[in-house]
Amino acid sequence: MSGFLEAAAAAPIIHPTDLVGARPLVILAPHPDDETLGCGALLFDCAAAGVPCTVICVTDGSRSHPNSRAYPAMALADLRRGEFEAAVSMLAPYARTHWLGLPDCGIPPDAGIVDLLPPNALLLATWEGDPHIDHEMTARLAARAAAKRPDIALMLYPVWGRFTDRCVPVFHLHASPAARHAKRAALACHRSQMTSLIQDDPEGFVMEDWRQQHFLETEEIVIAP
Repeated sequence: MSGFLEAAAAAPIIHPTDLVGARPLVILAPHPDDETLGCGALLFDCAAAGVPCTVICVTDGSRSHPNSRAYPAMALADLRRGEFEAAVSMLAPYARTHWLGLPDCGIPPDAGIVDLLPPNALLLATWEGDPHIDHEMTARLAARAAAKRPDIALMLYPVWGRFTDRCVPVFHLHASPAARHAKRAALACHRSQMTSLIQDDPEGFVMEDWRQQHFLETEEIVIAP
């Protein structure tokens, strides 16, 4: 167990709708699949309770398999966009989605999301402690947006940071059984990242089975900045 998870083991538990309250929910995902890995159950339970939900995907995910000839960058981006839309439809059928299509591993520092945020929303973005440049940049985009919009509440969710030894105060989210089932179905939509669908790039990214099971079986986590 990582230091992060060990320290988080005794964190207080909160229900997703208690976390969101009367606010709309916006999930900011660096890549197509982060919305499901980090917040899929939260998104499902909030949407099922009638919370207005928006999911914004920042990058096009086109560098996960850079050597594939079957899926060159544009084709891979199209594939991953379809996976993103399918996953979100599993979790929150009436959610608004935005595909920014920014370069994978190349988010410009001046990218803006302010105009996409509904009034008084709770914005959930990846944690700056996630050891991936796109996750760090997404945290910065969210922080800048929240600074410009005092009506926005900002919280963070860890993805890769779960497996580090950094320790911060967190909350565990208590997901419903239906949310857990929907999250499993949504993660299966991301076939390019979770299976051997793309077979002509042995260096391409495929999430290990044990990590997939971790995200499916372990409570989701939020961090108050």
